[in-house]
Amino acid sequence: MAHWSPSLLLGYIVFWTIMCPCVSFPTGAPASACENMMPVHMGVEPQPSPAPYEFQVDAPSFMNRQPINVQIVGPGYRGLLLEARTFGSTAALGTWQNPANNTKFLQCSGNPKGAITHSNTELKTSLTTYTWLPPNSGCPPVITFMATVAQSREIYWLSVKSKVIWRDSKATCGAKKFTWTVTAVTVMPFHLLLLPGYFY
Repeated sequence: MAHWSPSLLLGYIVFWTIMCPCVSFPTGAPASACENMMPVHMGVEPQPSPAPYEFQVDAPSFMNRQPINVQIVGPGYRGLLLEARTFGSTAALGTWQNPANNTKFLQCSGNPKGAITHSNTELKTSLTTYTWLPPNSGCPPVITFMATVAQSREIYWLSVKSKVIWRDSKATCGAKKFTWTVTAVTVMPFHLLLLPGYFY
């Protein structure tokens, strides 16, 4: 029967405690991170300081079938989880187009192209461009781009956000839902007036 000395056992535990989180996800965030966008870095908390990153977006508004280019401006980074969301929701909206070098798609909210994550730990820079396409239907009034950005395993910022991007007035992806809501609110009181005995 093998005998483990206390020092050897301690060394084994320390080695795997340090190594396992480092090598767990060098090829991208897991699907379990889609909602809270929290990296699975055991014992490491997000940076409390303001993120040294900001989004550069090439359009002030969005409409279906019109792609939007997004860049994360700041120091070089190695890890990434990037999504488009609307207020009060963790659903990943729209689809990302051909992933940039050293990145790949991540299925979030049942959407195979709902998020972008790193495919390796090579350095990404402000020149890296991500292209997003709004959904063809069910567009919310506004969206924001959100990201977790990691310079290393120990140094990352959670929920870095872009400015608000409004749905363009010419967009048709949200028109039907909006029209139905207005019609329902407007027409319903009129129908109530026609009910027999309404005035009695």
